[in-house]
Amino acid sequence: MKKTIKNRLKSFWRNFKKVLKRPEMAILPGQLAFFFVLAIVPTITLITFGAGLLNLSTDVIYNFLANAFSNDIAQMLLNVTDISYGGVHVFFLVIVGYYIASNGPASIIITSNTIYGEEQNSFLERRVKALVMTLFLVILFIFMLIVPVFGNILIKLIQSVNLNATITKRITKIFLLLNGPLTWLIIYIFIVLLYTIAPNKKVKSKNVGYGALFTSIGWILVTGIYSFYINNIAHYSTFYGGLANIVILMLWFYILAYIFTIGMALNYRKEEEELEKTGTINSLK
Repeated sequence: MKKTIKNRLKSFWRNFKKVLKRPEMAILPGQLAFFFVLAIVPTITLITFGAGLLNLSTDVIYNFLANAFSNDIAQMLLNVTDISYGGVHVFFLVIVGYYIASNGPASIIITSNTIYGEEQNSFLERRVKALVMTLFLVILFIFMLIVPVFGNILIKLIQSVNLNATITKRITKIFLLLNGPLTWLIIYIFIVLLYTIAPNKKVKSKNVGYGALFTSIGWILVTGIYSFYINNIAHYSTFYGGLANIVILMLWFYILAYIFTIGMALNYRKEEEELEKTGTINSLK
């Protein structure tokens, strides 16, 4: 048993070192992080517009952003997402924002096809797939920000707006239920979906799970560190203020993107390793 675990760890370390030498590791993480940040504005626009349609106060959104970053950042983002221009303006901003942000998933598709040696699909097909992946990523990041990162801040905000005590208690229970193994499972499922649909080929679930497990563990650890910073250190950063929080947010996005790229390459290495055992290929790429 110990020997098997040791061999697996050696195999993983060998694959990990090979993956780090791939050229896409120097390019893709930065691209993904940049487009992740770009997706913030249309997402907040959509949330703010939805709150306006339902006649809900945007104070909770403002307080959330102010607590997470700073008053200046909250004011800036809410000014950008001003809904006074009407639905057409908001719709245009959201569509353009997500279209630009989808360049990140488009890079994932191109890179995954390059890694797997697959031909690239047409621009239209790639763009549609990229928009679907953008939607998955936005939902995943909203979930990660709401539950493991800013969960405690949101619970305090909900308690402060004097909602019905029963509703507040139920919301708190939901957050406590989600935060933990269930959150880890949700992150893993989303990552598996992204790794599965990115390349233009059918990938075995066990091979996708190999990189997805690594990425999920990496994301959970990095997000835990980021959550600790936001909840315990961020508010004491008086020198840089909200700017420090934005820099840390971008660093968090970059590390997540780097881990995601490693996981994607590990999936191919797992498949390549199996092909080597069967004698289908004789050398590594």
